[in-house]
Amino acid sequence: MRVIDINTVDPKEWDRFVEEHPQGNIFQTAEMYEVYAHSSNNTPLALAVEDGGALKGVLLAVVITNGGRLLKPLTARSIINGGPLVAENDEKVLELLLTEYKKRLPRYVVYSEIRPVYDMQPIEDDLTNFGYERIGHYNIMLDLKKDEEALWEQMHKERRRNVNHAVKNGLEFKEVNTDDEVMQILELIEKTYSRKRVPFSSHEMLISLSHRMRQYVHFFAAFYDGKMIAGQVRLCYGDLAYAWFAGSDEAFFKLRPNDFLMWNVIRWAHNQGFSVFDFGGGGEPGVPYGVRDYKLKYGCELHEYGRFLLKHRPLIYGLGKIYANKRIKR
Repeated sequence: MRVIDINTVDPKEWDRFVEEHPQGNIFQTAEMYEVYAHSSNNTPLALAVEDGGALKGVLLAVVITNGGRLLKPLTARSIINGGPLVAENDEKVLELLLTEYKKRLPRYVVYSEIRPVYDMQPIEDDLTNFGYERIGHYNIMLDLKKDEEALWEQMHKERRRNVNHAVKNGLEFKEVNTDDEVMQILELIEKTYSRKRVPFSSHEMLISLSHRMRQYVHFFAAFYDGKMIAGQVRLCYGDLAYAWFAGSDEAFFKLRPNDFLMWNVIRWAHNQGFSVFDFGGGGEPGVPYGVRDYKLKYGCELHEYGRFLLKHRPLIYGLGKIYANKRIKR
């Protein structure tokens, strides 16, 4: 049993391992590696464990930085979405992956964070024994196995009222595919992030995603009088539809495009046969979080999968948290 460089692995074998793993997800695939590799400010770090010619584990992380060379040592973090994936939760395989990962991680990285897509309870003890701190964190999930009428009725009455208002005002729903339409969605996302004063550095990554993973990425939009006024990016893999990025034009908020678009994407995912719609993170337990309250009004449920944090540069990490908290309070 040995750790090998992921570049020596046949991408088809890599993807087959992910597909067959019970917790396999889009964020640990060979295609996602290529997306990260062709996006500025994103550097993938991927490893695999092999035993007798068979893959036993994979780990795909992405090192993200913001603000150019000067801020690189202050902003660099390594995010492991949906991983590592280990066959039969083998403790030895996990240890090999995490040990080699730590060796290869650039020294300027401030912290690593594992963000589960599914419950990682079977390997939680191993992660904490290896130095990762478990932090309470919600994932917000919608069960799509119910019929459409039930999905509609379980939404908060305000959400249903907003959808009906949008329909009455003539909004149209469409899955878009052209490069021009995708660019319009990205512009709406950038404007939304700017409005909320949140840095957005994923433009190039989303373009790469649209070119390299069209079988898994879907772009949806709401139109009014032929004009795109809201857009969403959704990743779909296995039985899971994952809510990633979204944006809208504030000039048309009175038409309720966000609720209209979200409901129609839920319907689309249900009709396509997906079992779960993942609304993404819901913040920490016990800490008020308006985004969580908003998402729950679509009939979702909270799952406390947590996150796993390893601080490589604790002082820089602590200063960063203080700065982030001050921005939130403003």
